Amino acid sequence: MKSNQSRRNFLRLSALSAGFAITHPLSALSVHDTWNKKRGKPQKVLILGAGMAGMSAALELIKLGHEVIILEGQSRAGGRIRTLREPFPEGLYADMGAARIPENHEWTMKYIKEYDLKLQLFNPVEGDYIHLMKGKRIRYNSQSPASLDNYPVNLTSEELNMGWTGISTAPFQELVAKLGDPKAMDWPPQSISGYDAYSLKEFLKQSGYSSEIADLLMIGWETKLGMDMSILEVMRELSLSFGAPRYKIVGGNDLLPTRMAGALSDHIQYGSKVLAIEQSENDVVVHVSKNEQNKKFTADRVICTFPLPVIKKMEFMRTLSREKQRAINELTYWDLSRTVIQVSDRYWKKDNLNGFAATDRPMEIWDPNYEIDSKRGLIAAYAKNDDSQLMDGWSDKERMDFAAGQVNKAFPGLMDHFEGGFTKCWKEDPWALGAHSIGTRNQMTALLPHLIKQEGRVYFAGEHASAYHGWIQGAIESGNRAAKEINSLE
Repeated sequence: MKSNQSRRNFLRLSALSAGFAITHPLSALSVHDTWNKKRGKPQKVLILGAGMAGMSAALELIKLGHEVIILEGQSRAGGRIRTLREPFPEGLYADMGAARIPENHEWTMKYIKEYDLKLQLFNPVEGDYIHLMKGKRIRYNSQSPASLDNYPVNLTSEELNMGWTGISTAPFQELVAKLGDPKAMDWPPQSISGYDAYSLKEFLKQSGYSSEIADLLMIGWETKLGMDMSILEVMRELSLSFGAPRYKIVGGNDLLPTRMAGALSDHIQYGSKVLAIEQSENDVVVHVSKNEQNKKFTADRVICTFPLPVIKKMEFMRTLSREKQRAINELTYWDLSRTVIQVSDRYWKKDNLNGFAATDRPMEIWDPNYEIDSKRGLIAAYAKNDDSQLMDGWSDKERMDFAAGQVNKAFPGLMDHFEGGFTKCWKEDPWALGAHSIGTRNQMTALLPHLIKQEGRVYFAGEHASAYHGWIQGAIESGNRAAKEINSLE
């Protein structure tokens, strides 16, 4: 569910560049790894969750002849990929969860190609974009950013002369030179691990730069929580997707999990709410509530792909290691909401605007169907942490009014064309309880190493158990990695 429009300027910085817990190091799995060419000892595997991690693991294990059942509490597959089509008319649709796919995310691209899905650039090339900062609207386009002089910030004369490229790269050169391999599961290298204690603003300050550089670089996602992100989380995130164009799947991103679920139709048991996991030296038992009845499933191995806030509510009858429990309990999750507004006329086009904006509310705004030749349209408002929490407990109308008010500031005239809409708060989704993981200060070194480790017969996958927090790529890579570990058993 990662944002992109507001991060484009910031992305330039990466161009420079006890219990059952096991202790051996793991590494991110390359898409070119040939692990699935030979089957290990046949295993009966229960996979918890029919999201991208769970389904990718299942597909590969089934190909190798392992016995696989996926337990999914919802009536649909896809997890935090959800595309909304109803009640929108004229073929309009909007992705309410994961929206963007960087071109260099090779695991995601592998499955998109496998299911013969078509891609479209997420960001339009034509038309002007809007930055809204401290009430001021600044226009720019895909070919050239607006001058820093146009922004209501107090940069030094030296910083102003640096321009966008300079403020996006100069403060980070020394750190980027020491990044090492950001895909490594034991990242960061010891030489930079101490930076985990710094947020972005703190890092800039100790490097001698204005903290207002961060205000510029983080337009669209500068929340209190966002600014508390570890600088190492920021650097890793950006280095793994630097310079790659963002895409979306034509027809909706849920077409990918829908195709995967179709191939797994005989292996997914929907409506199966996992209550507890109990394991011994010989097997593992998963306790499930299905059709108001309690059932037990027994297997050789389990892959748990649930988001960490959901895992917190489960009962592990044999306690997880202290380190695993701490990581599950403490790792930070974004609180994100998306509101989609239907309009009778995409009026912004008349002013050569493309419907994309980022604000210091913070909020991202975009036209999810910009490429469709239709007068009627949709515009999506993506509220980050602070505003998403503000809307907790509000009615749909109150949320819609709030989002519409913010969109109207970026694109005045909205209410003249307003027809209704839909809102989704991921924290309120009982199967997610949040949007995606991020590493705030000191979490990259203290918590992340423990999230990927198996606990006896239970393996863990999902975007939180990968180098790619918040991306489909992280879910798929971790699912394949867990499948490889199980397949390697002799």
